[in-house]
Amino acid sequence: MADHFLGALKEIERRAQNNILVFSDVLSERLDIIAQSMISKSISDNDYLKLAELYYKKFSKEENKQGMLFCLLRMQQILFLKEHTEAQTEDIKMEFSEGLDSITKAFLSRKRNYYQNTLKNIFQRFILLDTLAYVLLLILFVLLFHIPFKVAFILLLLVWIVALVYAKQKGVPHFYDLRIQTLSQDIDSVFLQVDQGVFSKVE
Repeated sequence: MADHFLGALKEIERRAQNNILVFSDVLSERLDIIAQSMISKSISDNDYLKLAELYYKKFSKEENKQGMLFCLLRMQQILFLKEHTEAQTEDIKMEFSEGLDSITKAFLSRKRNYYQNTLKNIFQRFILLDTLAYVLLLILFVLLFHIPFKVAFILLLLVWIVALVYAKQKGVPHFYDLRIQTLSQDIDSVFLQVDQGVFSKVE
């Protein structure tokens, strides 16, 4: 699939590099116009990555840290999906390609991996809660219900494993989506509409 919007976005990028203010009101307005034209259209991963990168720079000028984090999470999520094709689903309405813009690649290389760290932190919380529940239930099964320790231990261990597998597949994406929704309250409505058109559901 062709990167239909990448050329226009890179033109804004070039003009921003030559602008002392980085993102003037004129460039911000032009960015919103291009984003508006992307709503409900088929876009490539490179189109979205460049759009998010430019909005990150716009939010940086505005000192909108929530908006900046939103852009990074989405960009790093897409980069992960580009590198792990088995994780791509039909829920994400985007055409993936092998290439990556060199400026975008350099931009992402300088940033912490907030996407993977966010997923890791969410899963670690599930592990903690699941383990606490396991210990409490083990105590109840043995002391209150007088179930033999070995039986209770093995039974609850199986439940603990199943719960973690479910959390990994369903719980982590759900809570990541909630995090994204919270951050989305601080981004431009036009950019949000483009994002919602692509990520109608989180993978």
